[in-house]
Amino acid sequence: MSGNGRRSARSRIKSSTDVDEFDRRRNSKPDREVRKDRIGDHSFIRILNVNIKALLGFVVLAFFIILFLILHLMKPVEDAQRPRVVTPFPAPKIMDLPQFQGEHKESLYWGTYRPQVYLGIRARTPQSLVAGLMWIGVKDGRYFMRHVCQDSDELSTYGWTHHNGRDYGHQVLIDHGMTLATSFLKSKEDGSGYGGDWTVRIDVKSEK
Repeated sequence: MSGNGRRSARSRIKSSTDVDEFDRRRNSKPDREVRKDRIGDHSFIRILNVNIKALLGFVVLAFFIILFLILHLMKPVEDAQRPRVVTPFPAPKIMDLPQFQGEHKESLYWGTYRPQVYLGIRARTPQSLVAGLMWIGVKDGRYFMRHVCQDSDELSTYGWTHHNGRDYGHQVLIDHGMTLATSFLKSKEDGSGYGGDWTVRIDVKSEK
């Protein structure tokens, strides 16, 4: 009886120690899991902090890039809309220089200065006598007035063949079987007025 009692007591002691050990291990597992969870939470917070810093840096950099592009693109538009200030060169006009006065200026007073016409003569003054050439041409059996130089007239030849820009010029115009030759001549004599005298000679030939 005493042996059985000792065995049962020992078994009870072992069983109680096993239970305590099991409880201790079971209780230690949650502690480890809690520690792991805490470690995982701290690492996640660190990664989150790094990501937030990188995101803020990227946002700031993108903001400055966009601001630079906007200012760079808006500047040409502002320059185009800004009125330009033209400052004249502080020097006399070429025609007001001494070498362009006197006889030189008078010799250029009259000339073939009228643009966009076959022949136009005027003086270098705002209110000048205006002279020119006008004729009636025939095209496809119809009559047309010729005065202003335009492509619709379909002249085969027109323009100055000789001109010195001062006192002589000669041109030939061919208008559908009719040839006109104009000559401009200017001279200066004792009895001439300011700018001299000028004359125009017109020769006309027709094939019919």
